[in-house]
Amino acid sequence: MSLAFADRESSLLRLRSPLSGIFLAALAVRWSYALLIYAWMGDDGLKGVDSVTFAAQAQAFASAILAGNVHGSQWLGEAPYTMPLFQWLTALPFILAGKAGTIVYVLLQGVLDSGTCALTYLTARALNTRLALPSAIASILNPTQIVMSGLMYTDTPFTFFVALSLFLATNWADAPTRRNAMLLGCALGGAALIRVTIAPWGIGAIGLLAAFAWWKRKSLSEISSLAFAAAVLCVGLGMIAARSHAQYGTFALSPQGGDYLALWIVPLAKETQDRTPYATTVDDVIQRTAQRFGIPSSNPFEQSRRFQEIGWEFLRNEIKLTALAASWGSGIFINLVSPAHLLSPPVSALPRAGFYETRGDSFLGKVWNYAFRSGNALYSWLLILGSIGLAAVRAIQLLGIVSLLRQRQYWPRLAFAGSWIVFLLILNGPIASPKYRLPLEPLFNIMTGAGIVAILGNRGLASFRKQHTL
Repeated sequence: MSLAFADRESSLLRLRSPLSGIFLAALAVRWSYALLIYAWMGDDGLKGVDSVTFAAQAQAFASAILAGNVHGSQWLGEAPYTMPLFQWLTALPFILAGKAGTIVYVLLQGVLDSGTCALTYLTARALNTRLALPSAIASILNPTQIVMSGLMYTDTPFTFFVALSLFLATNWADAPTRRNAMLLGCALGGAALIRVTIAPWGIGAIGLLAAFAWWKRKSLSEISSLAFAAAVLCVGLGMIAARSHAQYGTFALSPQGGDYLALWIVPLAKETQDRTPYATTVDDVIQRTAQRFGIPSSNPFEQSRRFQEIGWEFLRNEIKLTALAASWGSGIFINLVSPAHLLSPPVSALPRAGFYETRGDSFLGKVWNYAFRSGNALYSWLLILGSIGLAAVRAIQLLGIVSLLRQRQYWPRLAFAGSWIVFLLILNGPIASPKYRLPLEPLFNIMTGAGIVAILGNRGLASFRKQHTL
């Protein structure tokens, strides 16, 4: 018994050693980047377009808490577009640090993203031990993660909970217990309390795990433990629905559906179809909505319903299915190939035409004009060189996924991972920005690690000593 305990303790120490090194290395990179940007640009260097709104909401919520003016459902936040957990994550730094709340929050994001790097290591290790360290190094040095961790957005904390969910899903697959199922539900619930759009995939992912477990002939009691994951996830969604009902009289989870459809999907599909400028269609949608319904509703859920009505009419009467599909494909392309350093405030602040303001006779013409005729040579060079570097990384990742697909024992886990990649790419659709792929980066890092191992390994993935299957 003592020898077994000693062996177990030794293995735990070996695991903790690389984990702490990975976490601290990632934290050093992220904090160094954030502090350099902050020293150069102040709070403005930590904010993108939406960050201004997030910071204002966080300050208002913090002030209301300190003044004792928060009651009932207001404890879950009063901004319907902002989920409760993100509201608290952003407000706490302002409660504790006052005007320095923005930099404190960004440093907190550095901690969370360093946790994502550690979770990437653990998830890769569960797949195969030789994948773990290369995947972790790819995560530590991932430009998308570094840049986004320095901006006040929902993306970094959301990605942390996604990475935690993926790791805990592998844990449940290896040990289908109630405890592991409840932990998985907590991770999915945490992600939903930051960005509720994960809810459909969360429910589907639980179903996929149940199907895989049934295929592996797990017992009914083991499979049924996933009911605890579903229950915990539903508790998180119930909190959001309860807030919506208390404040706006509806159980809808978010009022974003109307904006998403009418102000993004429709204009981008219209541009793909006949090259109508994005801003022109947005103005048309807003004008038609005002003509039919009058002044905008103070209830964001009602305004969302109005936008959805107008948006669906556009899709039925004016947008061809081929144009809709093409706009989706172009958005996915941009999301996957655009370099993340373009979002770093010193780069994004360079004077030039924005992508949505850039015109072109076709999608490729628009991309060409954006890359070579943006009006800023430095920005163009940064875009071109970053795209070349990202293309090289994508080539390594492609090699990695091919090498994994050659091993049948990995197929169930790859199918599960693929479900998240496909879901997020479809969800984002034609809306294009490097930041929208951030929740995919933990999986992309593992693909990079597999590619590196395939290039450098002596016998390839077939020689790996430790293998886990669903």
